[in-house]
Amino acid sequence: MEIIFTKRTSVEEVEEGKNLQPKFDENGLIPVITIDNDDNQVLMHGYMNEEALKASIKTKMSHYWSRSRKKIWKKGETSGFFQNITKIQIDDDQDCIILFVKLSGTKASCHVGYKSCFYRELEKKGGNFSTNLVFNENEKVFDPNEVYKGLENPTKL
Repeated sequence: MEIIFTKRTSVEEVEEGKNLQPKFDENGLIPVITIDNDDNQVLMHGYMNEEALKASIKTKMSHYWSRSRKKIWKKGETSGFFQNITKIQIDDDQDCIILFVKLSGTKASCHVGYKSCFYRELEKKGGNFSTNLVFNENEKVFDPNEVYKGLENPTKL
């Protein structure tokens, strides 16, 4: 199955039409929010290039563009924690995607060991947010040192 995105020719078609016309940024990327289909928890935010989006549509498995490693990666290819896509949404001007996924394996998405990459939040004191972070996931789902043994950490300073 060859996937071809139609050319963006009018605002009306982009906003109200029935053709997928993704708008990739100047780096050829589109942001992606990934949500657990079972409990609606936001799992991660990432990016896709055209090739990763087409692979995700074709295989129904999440593929992303790694900005740190400069390559496409199929989520779960190293860890075994695959994301099976159940639904793909695109926003009004087609420059952001939401994936709804069913997790397999240990049911985690974060390379740090938590289910979600959003395992911390800003602390709220007296009704105001501080810049202190507090954990909203108390336990890691897996040990990243075992799962990713010998691999470079994708987080860059």
